[in-house]
Amino acid sequence: MKKQLFSLSATILLNLSVSASEISTTDFLQKDFKVTLEWLEQKPKSYAKDFFILQYLNQDNLSFEDAKIAYEMGNGTNATLKKVFNDKYKKTAPIDLKCYRASIEQLKNEDSKCIALGLSLQEAQGLSKKDLTYFITKLDPYPTLKNDLIILNSNDPFTSLVNSDVKRFLRLFFDLGEDYRIKVLNKKIPNELLNKISLEKDFEKFLRYVVFDKKLTNIQKSLFLFETNKELPPQIQFLLGINAVNNDNINAAYNFFLNSYNKSYLKIDKDKSLFWLYLVSKNTSFLQELSTSWDNNIYSLYAKEIYRIKPDNIVFNVDLKNTKSSFDIYDAFKWMEVVEDTKKNLDEAKLQKYYEIFSDENTLPHLTFVLERFNKYKTQYYITPYRNIIKNYDIYKQVLIYSIARQESHFIPSSISFSSAQGVMQIMPFLSLDISKKLNEDYNIYEQFIPNKNIKYGSFHLDTLMKQFDNNPLFIAYAYNGGGGYTKRQLQKGLFSGKGKFEPFLSMEMISFTETREYGKKVLANYYIYNNYLNSENPISLSTIFQSLVSPY
Repeated sequence: MKKQLFSLSATILLNLSVSASEISTTDFLQKDFKVTLEWLEQKPKSYAKDFFILQYLNQDNLSFEDAKIAYEMGNGTNATLKKVFNDKYKKTAPIDLKCYRASIEQLKNEDSKCIALGLSLQEAQGLSKKDLTYFITKLDPYPTLKNDLIILNSNDPFTSLVNSDVKRFLRLFFDLGEDYRIKVLNKKIPNELLNKISLEKDFEKFLRYVVFDKKLTNIQKSLFLFETNKELPPQIQFLLGINAVNNDNINAAYNFFLNSYNKSYLKIDKDKSLFWLYLVSKNTSFLQELSTSWDNNIYSLYAKEIYRIKPDNIVFNVDLKNTKSSFDIYDAFKWMEVVEDTKKNLDEAKLQKYYEIFSDENTLPHLTFVLERFNKYKTQYYITPYRNIIKNYDIYKQVLIYSIARQESHFIPSSISFSSAQGVMQIMPFLSLDISKKLNEDYNIYEQFIPNKNIKYGSFHLDTLMKQFDNNPLFIAYAYNGGGGYTKRQLQKGLFSGKGKFEPFLSMEMISFTETREYGKKVLANYYIYNNYLNSENPISLSTIFQSLVSPY
C-alpha cells in the first residue's frame, strides 16, 4: 500500500475544528510515525491493534519472523488480518499448487493426495458416473471425500444424503452450491432429519440458505413442522415466521412471531415481532402496544405516527461544560478504554467524571455515547456534530451523512471496526485508497481518523451510491454496508417490486445478509428523525418513505 508521510501544515489546510497542535499529540499522526513491533507491544489486544498490525504487515521488506511476531499479537479473530498474513507470508507448496490448478483429466493421472487436494465438490457434481467411480476407487486414504462422492454418484443423491449423518447433510448442502440445491435437494425433508438439524449449531445458517432462496419452496414448506416448538431461539422463530409468510401459511406465521415475541430479550426484536403480529393478524392491539415502545425503530415510530404520538425520548442537543477537553479524540486506544470502562458499573459518579472529561464540542459524540449507556438506551441522542463541515452539503446529503454516521460510529473519529473500517463514516481502507486516487490526492491511511477528511470521502462515496440507487435512503444504506453490487443483486431478485400484501416490509426481511438487513432499518429510522429535525419545513412521514421503497431495477 502506498505510504505518504503526514504533514502538519497539510493538517491546517484541512480546516479542522481543532488546532494542529492538538492533533500532534496523537503519535500516529506525527510526521515520521511508523508502526514498529515495540509500539505494537505496548498496545492492548483490540480491533484498533489489529488495524495497526495490518499497517505493519503492509510495510515493505518485512521479515517473516517479524511479521509472525506482529500477527500473533492480534485478537485471533480478524479474518482480514489472517488473509493478509497468509497471502503475503505463507507460501503454498509447489506440489499442492499444481494439484489445486489441475484439470479433471490431469487429476486422473495423480495420486490420492493430489486428487483430494484438487477435486472440489462443485467440480465433482458435474462429472460422469464413470469418472466419479474412478475417483472413488482412488480415495481410500480420504474416506470423507470418498463417501461424499459415493452420495453424488448414487441414483438418488437426495435420499442417500438424507440417510447419511446430519453433519454430512449440512456440509454438502452448503458446499454443493445453489444450482445443485435447487435441482437435486429441493424436496420435502423428513421430520426426523429436520429435528436433528435444528440441534446443530449451523441450523440458523441452514435456514438462511433456505428461506432467502425463493426456488427452494419444497424445503421451505417442510419447515412448518416447527410451528409448535417453542424452545427454538427467538431469531429462529422470527425467520420461520417470515418463511411461513412467504409460503402463505399465515396461521403458522402468527404462531412463530408470537413465540419470537415471547422469547425475545432485546426491545428491537420484540418490536419487530409485534409489528409482524399486527401485519398478519390486523389486530390493532399489537400496533397500540408498539406505540408505547421506548426504542426508536421503524416499527415503533410508524406506530407512533399512526396514533399521533410524539416520541418523548429523542434528544438533539446536550449541555456541555464548554471547557477545553484534554481528551485525545484521535487515539483509538484511549477510546477503547472508555468503551470498556462504561460497559458496567456506570453510576452517577462515573457519569460525572465523563462530564468533566468530555466537556467541549469535539467530545460531544463521546459524551452522548456514555449518556446512552447510562440511560440504558431509553434516551436516544440524535446529535449533529461537525456542523462546520456538514452544513456545506445540501439538506438531503446532510440528513444522509448524519443518518449513516450515527449508525456507523456514533460520530467517534477514532472508531475502528473489526474489519478495519475507520473514522466517523467507517470507511474501509481499500475504499479510501480508491477515493484518494479518484480525487488525485496523496494518500495517508491515518488521515481517515480526521473528521474533515473522513466525511469528505464518505460524501464522495455517497454521491456514487445516490446515483446508483436513485437517492433512495434505504437502498443507499444497504449499499453502504453490504456493497453496491450486492445490493443491486438483491434488488434484481425481485425485492421491493411494490407488489404484495406485506410490502415493503417483507422485502426488508428478505435481504440475505443479517447485518445489512438490520443496518438498513436502523439508518432508515435515523433518516426519518434527522430529516424532520434538520428539514422541519419539509417533514416526511414514514408512510411516505415506505411507499417510496420501490426498486429501480
